[in-house]
Amino acid sequence: EADATAALRPRRPHPRTMAVSTRRSSSARATRDSAAATGGFVFCVLLALQYALQPFLNGRCLSPEVNKLSLVLGVEVAKIAIAVGLMCVEGRGSWERTFTGWTPYAASLSVLPSVVYAVQNYLLVVGASLLDGVTFNCLNQSKLISTAACVYVVFGVRQSRIQMLALAGLLLATVLLQEGGKEGKGGGETGTDASTDRSINNQSANQSFGVAAVLAASALSGVASAATQFSLQKLGRTSTALTVEMACAAIPCILLAHFVSLEDSSSAEEFGRALFSGWSAKTFAPVASSALGGIFVGQITKRLGGVAKGFSIVGGLVLTGFAQGMVGNRPISAKHVTALAVVVACTYAHGTYPPGKKKKKE
Repeated sequence: EADATAALRPRRPHPRTMAVSTRRSSSARATRDSAAATGGFVFCVLLALQYALQPFLNGRCLSPEVNKLSLVLGVEVAKIAIAVGLMCVEGRGSWERTFTGWTPYAASLSVLPSVVYAVQNYLLVVGASLLDGVTFNCLNQSKLISTAACVYVVFGVRQSRIQMLALAGLLLATVLLQEGGKEGKGGGETGTDASTDRSINNQSANQSFGVAAVLAASALSGVASAATQFSLQKLGRTSTALTVEMACAAIPCILLAHFVSLEDSSSAEEFGRALFSGWSAKTFAPVASSALGGIFVGQITKRLGGVAKGFSIVGGLVLTGFAQGMVGNRPISAKHVTALAVVVACTYAHGTYPPGKKKKKE
């Protein structure tokens, strides 16, 4: 009976067999991590180039008369086209792998970030059309502050002291850049005529409006980032599936906003003509670039995490500063150089010094 009982007991694997299995598992995991790191590095370089190129594409390819809502609509449509193209390149079964575990509840959670991102993209387009490249990119970094606050509320992720100092430094850079537009408003010694005064006032008002638009977009970015992180991490969604769902949810909202903005009801032809007013062949360049940037961010977050995305944005800032100094109509001012240095240092510190783990008291 003892022999029969022993035969029925499950046999434990030999320690040597367990060690071999563990080594194989570790080797496979290391290979996957290496491949993900290599792909993530490529996407980091691409995002840095896109981030630096976007302000110049907006300035040279977008007409002042173009409908800003149509640009946001074009970006969302381009994201869907790129995502579908990537799934076609991956081959058979890519659709099933991308949308595995899909549920109506999970898809419904894509509505909030999609609407928020649509409003954010509209504000960014407005801000980019009114500000130079360095000012736009530096002010856009204030989204790290709103993202940190929203992630703390949703996930309880705290910030280290150095990270808090870095966020304060970003606020300092934002205030520094807001000082622009006040120059040249001094006393009446120059004999400036009324038309020049109005031109200066209009330029200052446009710059202030652009700053407000970018800061509002940065605040909304924190809300959207927390909602997106919840879908990707808590619900296990793929970045491609989330991109398609968010774009599909945003498109009807954009069309509704355009319909509401029309003064009177019109035909479908008039509706489309008003929506895509000011478009030309060159308009597709900044639209495609912005859509690619969204795809790159999703891939980097999936492969390397949000810290790597921050380094890519810093690289884009540096490239933007050098490009504006070389090809711009005027050299970079001391204000821009200082703000650029502060943003680069703060972004590096925020990504390099995360909060340490609390030690459990015995």
